[in-house]
Amino acid sequence: MAKIKANLSALLPGAGLVVVFAVFSLLGGARFYGAKNLQLILNQSYTVMLVGLGVTLIYAHGGIDFSVGAVLALSEMVAAMAYKKAGVPAILIIVTVLAAVACSLITGVITVKLRIPPFISSLCMQFTCRGVVNTVLQNKTIGVTELAAPGWGPKLAVLVVFALAVFILLTYTKVGKYNKAIGENIRAARSSGINVDFYRIVAYLVGGFAIGVAAYFDLLRNGVMSTNVGYGLEMNVITALVLGGLSLSGGYSATVRSAILGSLIIVIMTNGLMIVGVPTAYIGIVQGAIFLLVILFTYKRDKLGLLPR
Repeated sequence: MAKIKANLSALLPGAGLVVVFAVFSLLGGARFYGAKNLQLILNQSYTVMLVGLGVTLIYAHGGIDFSVGAVLALSEMVAAMAYKKAGVPAILIIVTVLAAVACSLITGVITVKLRIPPFISSLCMQFTCRGVVNTVLQNKTIGVTELAAPGWGPKLAVLVVFALAVFILLTYTKVGKYNKAIGENIRAARSSGINVDFYRIVAYLVGGFAIGVAAYFDLLRNGVMSTNVGYGLEMNVITALVLGGLSLSGGYSATVRSAILGSLIIVIMTNGLMIVGVPTAYIGIVQGAIFLLVILFTYKRDKLGLLPR
């Protein structure tokens, strides 16, 4: 019975994606499933998917990260400023990754070493990054429109390679296995000799790397850096992971599938609601209600995923 239940749970995200797509195809018609809108959905889901893959290890050990959108914005701003000064396009990817990894490392160290709850430490990082971006830009923009945005070939290649890398990390390496073990039972993990602090910080580094790569592609796709970049990304990522089958309690529910399927579900749902004419304000309410319902059914209250560990 337990095995059947596990198999059904694994199938739910995929079934949910099919149902959501079918419903909005019926309601929205060609406006929804037309080639132009499908391309828009893929572009919108790319950042959520890439960041979601990267932070999966953080959620695997029972952590949470509310700073991803603000870190993405700060990384893009610093990279755009560096490019304008140096004039070398290659500096963009280097700076976005370094800035994002540095921010994630700080969040990880504060969370792990100072025993600060991850939602507090990541919120502090979010406020700090947003404050820096708003102070520096002051509602101005930095344009990089002279640089060509990568086509779907390179973007898809990066996504596939990163998804494969995260899959290998989660399935075959100590980093993935230990982070999931920590999410299942941190006390047992410590008792078995796992260096809990080290592997949790490594998870933040992986997440930072993913945010940096996503920031690079997002900056080139938009062609401009503004204070609005990254707003709402954190909730989209969290909702996507949960809809994809990941439990916020952490543990062995952490899979690559969660980020990929969940990202498509949340973006298709948001896009579909807009296509059928639902006001933007109501879309947020619908997303929040769905997120709450999924949490109520999936969160394991005997775990301390949001508390200090």
